[in-house]
Amino acid sequence: MKKLLLVLILGFVSLGANSGEDIYKAKCASCHAMKGMMDQTQMQAMRQKMQNATQEEKMAMREKMMRKMQKSKMKAPPMPMVSKRLKMMLKTREDFIAFVADYIQNPSKKKGFCMPMAYKRFGTMPPIGKTLSKEERAAVASWLYDNFKESWGKFMGGKMCEMKNKNMKCGAGKCGAVKIQTH
Repeated sequence: MKKLLLVLILGFVSLGANSGEDIYKAKCASCHAMKGMMDQTQMQAMRQKMQNATQEEKMAMREKMMRKMQKSKMKAPPMPMVSKRLKMMLKTREDFIAFVADYIQNPSKKKGFCMPMAYKRFGTMPPIGKTLSKEERAAVASWLYDNFKESWGKFMGGKMCEMKNKNMKCGAGKCGAVKIQTH
């Protein structure tokens, strides 16, 4: 009876240790923070300023943002933004989970969905998923999908970014974002 109880306790402990959130904290959180440099209100205020700014003011604001990012020592885009962007690009939960499970063990710029500025700033992530089992990769991917509820469009106020050419309002792939083929 004691052996059975010990096996059950160890089984529950190992299940808890492999939860998506635990894997995120152990493998992803050191680079992908849970929040960005700005909250919703600050982001909305910045968008408003950008809409009313001259080209020179817009460039100055972008430079200020880049300096702020460099000072923050961010190693990767915040995870809520990553999850929300993937949800925009991948329409189903199954596609999202399959993509993340594959991408974290075989990342590449060619199959990624990052904005060009993100690749320029952060590069391509290391293959941290190579040390995870198939079940662990699926668990963290599921947690990433389920944990962040808002879509990219809602989060960004319906705009992904504004390009220099006013005819280029960003949408999926219109701003130079790389599209991936899903499995």
